[in-house]
Amino acid sequence: MKKTLYLLMAIVILTFGLSACGQEQNQAKEETKEETKKEVLKVGMDLKWPPFEMTDLDGNPDGISVLIANEFGEYINKDVEIVNLPFSSLMPALETNKIDVIIASMGVTEERKQKIDFSEPYMYFKLLAAVNKDSNIKSIDDLFSKEGIRFVAPKSFSSIDLVKEKANNPEVVEFDDKATATLELANGNADAFIVDAVTANGIAKAYPDNVEVIEETAHLIPVAMGIKKTDTELKEKANEFVSKLEELGVNDKIKKQYDEVLKEKVGKGYEFYLNEN
Repeated sequence: MKKTLYLLMAIVILTFGLSACGQEQNQAKEETKEETKKEVLKVGMDLKWPPFEMTDLDGNPDGISVLIANEFGEYINKDVEIVNLPFSSLMPALETNKIDVIIASMGVTEERKQKIDFSEPYMYFKLLAAVNKDSNIKSIDDLFSKEGIRFVAPKSFSSIDLVKEKANNPEVVEFDDKATATLELANGNADAFIVDAVTANGIAKAYPDNVEVIEETAHLIPVAMGIKKTDTELKEKANEFVSKLEELGVNDKIKKQYDEVLKEKVGKGYEFYLNEN
């Protein structure tokens, strides 16, 4: 009888021991999962500006800015979530914490710096003027000296500030998107659209009978990551990342993947965007 009782007690103790061990192992696994689970970096951009911000054939985010975003996420050990927003909504989204950072070919301007912070520049956009052929604008001097030139641009575009600063009593019309601004230019309802070299040449190719490009640079603008003014830690990491783009091989990856596309569109590769000349 005693032997049976001892045997039962031993079985009970062994069962509870195994159960407790299993619970400890499961708990350890869960803790390991929590430790290895990365934080998410929400990156805002407008995926309508190829080859910088766009989608691939399957609708997935693609482009130079997407590559930079993913490399930055890897550098700071965070998973990247691309948040596709209209360009004019990017700064409000950053200010209201809907996104953590803007990586969207956003030019650094004094007006924007009043609202958000920027990293050091990681490339430079040479802005060109796509002009309607009937406007009789033949040079940058014409563009800014002739009175009453009608300019179009998407809302919050950096070229709007440039036009207001340099043009002679201009008429400026802002639209929600690039496509509408382009149509207004092509249809003769506007005289000029100051935009990046890829877009300007793309418009001229799409509307060769109506639009031409003034190849002289209208404005040089540094492009950087947009960051909340209060997020000094992320800004420090962004500046560190930008300073190591060559060392990390990020620029080489961009050249390898997108140089042919850029050369086809503007006649120059990514190196064209890496200097101020």
